[in-house]
Amino acid sequence: MTVKYLTEQSKKGRQLIFDLDDTIYLETKFLFQVYKKIAKTANNVNPNVIYNFLKKTFIKDGRKNLFNKLESTFPSESFSVENSLFIMRNYKCDYCIDTLPWFKKLLSKMSSEFIIKIITNGTPQQQLNKIKSIKFDWPEELIEVIYASSYEEKPKVLSFYQLKGVEKFISPIYIGDSLTDEQFCKKLNIEFYDIKKIL
Repeated sequence: MTVKYLTEQSKKGRQLIFDLDDTIYLETKFLFQVYKKIAKTANNVNPNVIYNFLKKTFIKDGRKNLFNKLESTFPSESFSVENSLFIMRNYKCDYCIDTLPWFKKLLSKMSSEFIIKIITNGTPQQQLNKIKSIKFDWPEELIEVIYASSYEEKPKVLSFYQLKGVEKFISPIYIGDSLTDEQFCKKLNIEFYDIKKIL
């Protein structure tokens, strides 16, 4: 299955709904910019050392306890988990992050009235900042975002029912990249399209 499949299904009237992180764009494009900003707050250590630590640790171990590890690895700095989280949750740049090629290709085949519907987990303010940082090249009024954490995080299904016109959806397809997304779809009894089939 390819972009062609999603395009064809949309033309049949099926509703396409998207995850955000690592589906529409690469989350590391956002996170690594945040890490640079955090690194610049260092006073006694070269910021590049801090940045490389954050980047390599994330790639190796993921985000769990990342800022705790930062704080304990560089005790001469005034890093705190709270301050690092504050920077991360408030960082944004204006349209500085591109969408993934598959998503650009999909939009190029859609009508000018196509509504990009997104359901995303994560801290709502941070996810909003990501949305503002992404260069969608699409009218803002045609992008609908549901911040699942404002209701219940996926795979719980309450966020799905916050979408406009949900009662009129025909055989919706949720496009995502994770097991959480797949479980979300199973609970809703809707089709899950694993974006890793395209990427």
